[in-house]
Amino acid sequence: MKIYFDGASSTEGFYLGRKHGVVDWKEKRWTKILAKKLGAEEYNFALGGGSNPRILRNITTEHDISDYDLAVILMTSEYRTEFFWNVEYIPVLPNKKEYGTPEISKFWEVYYKIILDEQYAMKYDEVIYKSIRAICAVNNVPLVLMSDSRKTKLPFDIKVTREKYEHYTHTDGHPSLDAHSKIADDIMNFINITSVL
Repeated sequence: MKIYFDGASSTEGFYLGRKHGVVDWKEKRWTKILAKKLGAEEYNFALGGGSNPRILRNITTEHDISDYDLAVILMTSEYRTEFFWNVEYIPVLPNKKEYGTPEISKFWEVYYKIILDEQYAMKYDEVIYKSIRAICAVNNVPLVLMSDSRKTKLPFDIKVTREKYEHYTHTDGHPSLDAHSKIADDIMNFINITSVL
């Protein structure tokens, strides 16, 4: 069995090592724990600072989702995006200030201060949400679709929020090391209850 995982830093797990000194962080992240529980191979394509447009790009153009037996995707903040510059995709976050050149940095500053509207962000997120569900359905790939957004009203299978899972601090948006096991357990319970597989 092969499991496709995607998302941002809470799925990638690198912050466990970089910020919290967990040496074997790839073995301790929830994706690996879940894969072990299911006796499956873990294919983790998440990226710290990643966005929902990146997740959609990944399953439509970068990876063939039909090669997998299950997809488990943790969508992130509606306000993140990406752009292509200098032969690579660059993650864009509301609190990031530097983007290669002063002109590009100024553009994103203006985008977040003046251009981006919350209604647009929520609607575009719904487009991505429905697209991910449709792509998995048309390829007959069972899906567990989750979110770590505190603002979304979309009917996600699981919400990975501060209110539900322990975080290192109240200002840190990442689940604690202990929370990774709980996330894997909750996904496993969801799979068993809903007969996703």
